[in-house]
Amino acid sequence: MTATRWLIFSLAATLFPCATPRFVAANSTLPTAQEVVERYDQALGGRDAILRHTSSTMRGTLEVHRADHLSRLSFVYVAAAPYQRLEKVTLPDGRGDILNGFDGENAWSFDPRPGPHFGPQTYFGNDLQSQKRDADFYYPLNELSWFKSMETEGIEDFEGRPCYRLHGINNWNKSNDHLYDEETGLLTAYDFQSDMGPTHEIFSSYRKIDGVLVPMVQTVKVKSTDGQWVVARVAYYESVTFNDVAPAALTPPQPVRDLIAKPTQAAPR
Repeated sequence: MTATRWLIFSLAATLFPCATPRFVAANSTLPTAQEVVERYDQALGGRDAILRHTSSTMRGTLEVHRADHLSRLSFVYVAAAPYQRLEKVTLPDGRGDILNGFDGENAWSFDPRPGPHFGPQTYFGNDLQSQKRDADFYYPLNELSWFKSMETEGIEDFEGRPCYRLHGINNWNKSNDHLYDEETGLLTAYDFQSDMGPTHEIFSSYRKIDGVLVPMVQTVKVKSTDGQWVVARVAYYESVTFNDVAPAALTPPQPVRDLIAKPTQAAPR
């Protein structure tokens, strides 16, 4: 039920001020991480409403921000329980579709552009685990199972809202913090280290669809060398539907299937 984390990251020019520095509550009345996450599940619509859905289709527009250019690309993201997903981002000028997916066992991507760094790829090790997590259709319900530890550190002002910060160490030993709105209980952002540096993935404009709240805007910001937060990309979800994905829609393209079928694959990264 989470929005995808795999849509293209790209550095941008628009600068935003950093979040107000964190403060940790001086008392012992902070809710536990489990209490914060359970409240989030309720805020989304409750466990029964979430489990009533077994697949979803999300369509929208991806804005990719660069220093001198803004691109707008259409995308489709389909997912199914328990761990299947496929994303399609359409390139301009008829150059085809960039595909990313997880078929329940294999994490893969396919870029139709020519060149040695494109074509089909499969992923291993931590990359595989990370992409399986991103494919967890019931991630809000399973969230804590992906972490070795998760603790409520305190309350801070983030994007103009007071939020609980949960500091997590995931199962492959990476730091990944979650921020939840103190008032509404909804997920506000992830705070983690990506290939681009310190990264915020921000969720906003929640809308109730078929009994479940869905964030219709997903913004990625990265921290620039001068300490400012820069918009890298924004995904606008224009339609979300549930229980409408046929198994064939999640099948990797033939070049990926051929790569998966090879007896010897590339060494884990």
